[in-house]
Amino acid sequence: MGRCILIVDDETLIRQGIRARLDYLNFKFDKIEEADDGTTALELLKEQPVDIVITDIRMRDMDGIDLIRKARPLYPHIQFVILSGYAEFAYAEQAINLGVNAYLLKPISNEQLKKTMKEVLDNIGEREDNEKVIELGERLQKDKEQYTLEKNVNVLLHQSLPFKREHFLIKQAINRQFPCHGRKLMVALINIDGESYERNKFGYQDIQLMRFSVENIFKETNIRSDKIIINHLSNPNQLFAILSNECAVTLRAEAEQIFSALQGMLWNRMQISISIGMSTIRDEISLSATKEAQGAFNQRLIHGNGNIYFYDDIKLLAANQLPTSQLHMLSQYIERNDIGNIQCILEDIFSDEQIQKYNVNYIRIMWVRVIGILLKSATTSFEKEPRKAEQLVVDLDELTSLSSLKEMREYLWALVLDCLETESHVDTNAKNKIKLAIKYITEHYNKDIAINDLAEKFTMSPNYFSSIFKKETGQTAINFIKALRINKAKEYLAQSQKSVVDIAKEVGYEDSQYFFKVFKKATGQTPLQYRKCNSPYK
Repeated sequence: MGRCILIVDDETLIRQGIRARLDYLNFKFDKIEEADDGTTALELLKEQPVDIVITDIRMRDMDGIDLIRKARPLYPHIQFVILSGYAEFAYAEQAINLGVNAYLLKPISNEQLKKTMKEVLDNIGEREDNEKVIELGERLQKDKEQYTLEKNVNVLLHQSLPFKREHFLIKQAINRQFPCHGRKLMVALINIDGESYERNKFGYQDIQLMRFSVENIFKETNIRSDKIIINHLSNPNQLFAILSNECAVTLRAEAEQIFSALQGMLWNRMQISISIGMSTIRDEISLSATKEAQGAFNQRLIHGNGNIYFYDDIKLLAANQLPTSQLHMLSQYIERNDIGNIQCILEDIFSDEQIQKYNVNYIRIMWVRVIGILLKSATTSFEKEPRKAEQLVVDLDELTSLSSLKEMREYLWALVLDCLETESHVDTNAKNKIKLAIKYITEHYNKDIAINDLAEKFTMSPNYFSSIFKKETGQTAINFIKALRINKAKEYLAQSQKSVVDIAKEVGYEDSQYFFKVFKKATGQTPLQYRKCNSPYK
């Protein structure tokens, strides 16, 4: 039956007698638990799912009525049977008021026990049947709502409708399920690439399973923006995703984050390759957004599958402007674990000359592209440590905190080394140097510390220093310094009455506005909010 019963009585012989009778009457339970008082029974209920409780009324410590009174709100599904040698109406009345399912008087006859057990088991079966019906109804309702949402969104994405009541009602219906009115939106076209079929893990008949996998991982990936994913009703190989946020800047950053994560997880878990085209940031779901996403997606014909393409970046994505051949070589070098050539290629892609030739968007495009190559190529490392892939995507946010191109290159190189499986080991001398570096940073965290200067101080190359530092501490030197500064700032805010401007300077930030931004990102609170919550001087 897959059931569990708990017998509660302070007399061992009675508990054993009930257990023996249940067996004699052919009532089979997966588990029969025992407790000698109400307190022990409550503790057991926390650890073990129970279907039926047979409890004596009078016991030491906690009687049966008190046990039921405390357990009923926590475990409403349990069927309670009261067992007592006292045929007093007061007990029966209390039991009825508590929703007890049966009341047995000692001594119990086999006939009485058999009848009672059959009734409570029938009650459980009836309740479970009702729950299945309700669950099925809810699932059908949810499927209906999802289909209606898909249909409505597809209408807006594929039809250029004049403003009329029908159009207005469709928008209203969508907004009830997905907040988009008065917010900024981005539309993504997600395509399951042919490469996913060619690797023989899936066939074209598995497209529904592959779409389900895309939807599932997309829904599991957490971002602050609201998001939905729906089927492209006229193309089984594609899906649409829409992100919604009040802030346009956050929307672009989170689009890069969630779709990089989606690509990496699909490839590493299931060898599913996807290409993504993103619209510009818009005020509503429309045919224009679909055309933009499609236009961005078409860039794959030039730059290849398995990438994220933003419509905003199309001008920069001209075939003669992006280092396409270097990116292709980077992918091959990463697969071969060719550390020397990887470094050369990255230096070339992110050279001062390349970046100054275009604009800041070039850095974001290339950063996302390199992260995508890592997620797809360094699979051995991610199989051993799945969290590395998640952290790699989160590290996209670090771009906003890096203060120079030099710092950006060092940070990216440290990320790459951390993701690659190298057989070289960190020698003891290098480890000792990192310990000394940590001591130096701890004593001088509020000074202007450059990674190159640190590396030179401890006679290591900047790239080697950065990679060993991260292996030894679990974080980059930049983040290590930042954490020290933030923790010291917390101390000052909680234990002194110094101004925020003074505290910023004390911990190494000359620009108090930048300190404010870094502190809020690290703690989720502004410095003044933190002081209000933690200072005795508030």
